[in-house]
Amino acid sequence: MGDTLRSIEERMIFNCPNCALSLHKSASTWICENRHTFDIAKEGYINLLFPAKGQSKIAGDSADMIQARRAIHEAGIYEPLAATLYDVIREHIQTPTSALDIGCGEGYYSRYFQERMPSHTYYGIDISKAAVKTAAKQNTTIQYTVASAFRIPVESASVGIATRIFAPSDDAELHRILISDGHYLEVGPSPNHLWELREALYDEPTPHAPHRVALNGFDLVQQGQFHYPFDLNNDQLKHLIAATPFSHKGHREKRVLLLQRNQIVVTMAFEWRLFKKLP
Repeated sequence: MGDTLRSIEERMIFNCPNCALSLHKSASTWICENRHTFDIAKEGYINLLFPAKGQSKIAGDSADMIQARRAIHEAGIYEPLAATLYDVIREHIQTPTSALDIGCGEGYYSRYFQERMPSHTYYGIDISKAAVKTAAKQNTTIQYTVASAFRIPVESASVGIATRIFAPSDDAELHRILISDGHYLEVGPSPNHLWELREALYDEPTPHAPHRVALNGFDLVQQGQFHYPFDLNNDQLKHLIAATPFSHKGHREKRVLLLQRNQIVVTMAFEWRLFKKLP
């Protein structure tokens, strides 16, 4: 190896998006054997995302959406869900392992899990630079990375538990990155999630589509549903709408009226499924 690689300080689970070789941390950069280098931002994150041809360099959620999401998390609106998911992971994952938060957003769930299960090594990826930057500012011990969930720059068989909470991903990539007995936790909205907002914004509201119960290459270990009411004040309502597709979907006139409400009780409803990778 050359002088640069001899100064390697730390090896990561991430690999080079150019050539798929392992990345190592050296001083203020990440570098692979082919000497592709990636600078570490001052906040501590790395950008391993290369926009596809014709795609905007600004991908994923905007900075405004991320700040709105941070506000609703700080208000505790999703804390009961985080606590439920923590119980699921704790029950099935006792041995220290690497944990990857796919579509990590501003890092709420990975931080929540790390605080309660510090023996695991945590990583987070998101396509939104604004999200990863915010996450990295709030926690310097979790390695957050700008990356695609459909081409995850992570070495094969390197992740013990992957979580995907309200985010899309590629099933083949999930199977590739997990260790032989690795677990994958998938979380999405139940049909009646935030139903009251749908009623307020649409003439004919429709429920969320049902989620899958089978995943090729995986065994279904456990599944569950979880719901609770939450009484939103006006500020929380505005943040919740700004953090979701409701900010630009539905009738504009109805949204204006909805945002004038001082209070509304909404249904928080979720489904989760824990899968285990087959040999």
